Amino acid sequence: MRTLTLGLPRVAWVLTLCAFLCGAMISAAVFSVGWKHEAQKGSSAETALAAATARTHALTGQLVAQRTRSAALAATRNTLTSTNVALRHDLAVARRSLAHTKQILAGVGAAAAPLGGDVDRLANELQSLTGYLASTPPGQLDAGYVQAQITYLTKTLTSFKAAVAAVQSQAQKP
Repeated sequence: MRTLTLGLPRVAWVLTLCAFLCGAMISAAVFSVGWKHEAQKGSSAETALAAATARTHALTGQLVAQRTRSAALAATRNTLTSTNVALRHDLAVARRSLAHTKQILAGVGAAAAPLGGDVDRLANELQSLTGYLASTPPGQLDAGYVQAQITYLTKTLTSFKAAVAAVQSQAQKP
């Protein structure tokens, strides 16, 4: 009972068909493994791309923040530079004012120097007159001497007032 189909027995056709199906299954399995491998590579590439994109966005954000900070620092530097210029100008003005004040003070000191001697002489004369008045009995006081001393003290006091006015005038010079 052999049936010939195109000259081959049925078993040969079944074996051929089984071999074809086995090859197709092996090919499908290899294709499936290859597809899975390629899908994993694609998934890994997408993950790496997403990570790189996230890193790029993070770095862009940092760059923007650094540029903003740099601009703020530049503005601060400009403000400090202008403040420095203003302070240097104020310092120069203060130094000129100090030099002028020192000149006025030197003039006042020079004008006031003679006053010390005048005050000492006036104090000595007052002490002499006070000592004379205290030690001499009232009946023996020499009216001419007392009058001469008072006249001298009045004259010295007048010149002292004039010298003080000169010192005050020197001190009030601009």
